[in-house]
Amino acid sequence: MQNEKALRSQKRDLKKSNCKPKKDKGGILDLIFKKEPKRYTVEDTIPYLRLLKSGICQLDERHFSKSIAFQDINYQLALDEDRDLIFNQFANFLNSFDPSISIEFSYINQLGRNEEMKSAIQIPDKKDGFDDIRFEFREMLKSQIVKGNNGLKKSKYVTFTVEADNLEQATSKLERLEIDILSNLKSMGVRAESLNGEERLKILHDVLNPNKTFGFSYKDLKKRESTKTYIVPDEFNFTPSRCFKFGKFIGSTSHFQILASELSDRMLSEFLDIDDNINISFHIRAIDQSEAIKMVKRKNTDIDKMKIEENKKAVRSGYDMDILPSDLITYGEDVKSLLKDLQTRDERMFVVSIVFMNFARTVQKLDNTIAQISSIANK
Repeated sequence: MQNEKALRSQKRDLKKSNCKPKKDKGGILDLIFKKEPKRYTVEDTIPYLRLLKSGICQLDERHFSKSIAFQDINYQLALDEDRDLIFNQFANFLNSFDPSISIEFSYINQLGRNEEMKSAIQIPDKKDGFDDIRFEFREMLKSQIVKGNNGLKKSKYVTFTVEADNLEQATSKLERLEIDILSNLKSMGVRAESLNGEERLKILHDVLNPNKTFGFSYKDLKKRESTKTYIVPDEFNFTPSRCFKFGKFIGSTSHFQILASELSDRMLSEFLDIDDNINISFHIRAIDQSEAIKMVKRKNTDIDKMKIEENKKAVRSGYDMDILPSDLITYGEDVKSLLKDLQTRDERMFVVSIVFMNFARTVQKLDNTIAQISSIANK
C-alpha cells in the first residue's frame, strides 16, 4: 500500500513540474542509441579535394596548385664563374615569389622501377641503315641500368600553390606563374615541362604504392568518383611510434633542423646520392618584405640588449667589458648582414621546412637508411 501511495505521489509531482523522468547514464538506452564514431577511410588521409585533367589540384576551398617536372643541371662540374651565375639566377628565381605563393621542391628517389626506365630509353628503329647501331645503344643503356643503380629512378618537381576564390581565378593565376617558372628554369639551362592530371596522379600513386604499376585514364573516371580511388595503398596505419605502415611498406618522416649559419651547396646532392627510397621536400614561403625587416630589427635590438647585459656582468666581475661570448658576436654579425641584404640588395626572407620521408619493407632496413641520412646531416 505504501508503495502504491509513493508511486501516485511521484506521478502527481511529475505532472505538476511538467517534466520527464531522467535517463540513467550508462543505461541500456544509451547503448542502443549511441552514435558510432566516424570511420575514416584510406582516401580521407590524402589531403586534396580534386585533381583535374588539366593538372590543377584543388587542395581545399581556397587553395589550388600545379606541378612542373625538371631535369638535372650541370652545376658540380661547371666552372666557378658559371656556378656563381647559376646560383644568382636561382636566387633571383626564388626572390620573384611573393608571400601569397607557396613553393615546394620535391626530390623523389625510387628503387625497383627498371621497366619504366627501360621504356623511357627506347630508341625506335627507322630502317635507314643505322638500326644495328640503335639496337646496340639500347642494349648498352639497359645493361647500365641493371648494373649501375639497381633501377633507381630519380625525379624532381616544383609545385606552386595559390589562393583564389574559385577555379577560374585560380587557373588564371597558375597559368601566369607556370609561364614565369618555365621561363626562369629555361634561362638557367634546365629542361622542364608542366604536368597534367594523369602525370601528377602517377607521382602520388608511385610514392604510395612503390611495388605497383599505375594504370589510370580520366576516361575511366566514373561520375562522382574521386581520383584518390586509383592512387591509395591498401591501408594506412598510423601509430604513436615514429613509423607508419602503408600497404606492404613501413615509412618514417623527419624534418631537418638547421643550426648552421651556412650550408654547403653539395648538401642536397649528398642526400640524393643515397641508393635507397627517399623523398625530400623543401616547403618554401616568402615573408612580406616590411615584416621581415621589422623581424630582423627586433632580433638586432634583442642582441644589443644581451650585449649590454654581458658588459654589465663583466664590469661587476672585474673583466674587460669588450670581451663578449663568441656566439653573441657571431649572431650579431649574421643579423646585421641579413638586415643589409633585405634593405639594400632586395633579398627576401623565407620560411623553409625540409621534410624527409623514407620507406622500406623492414624496420631494420629503414633504420639503416635513416642512420645514413643522419650521418650526412651531421656534417
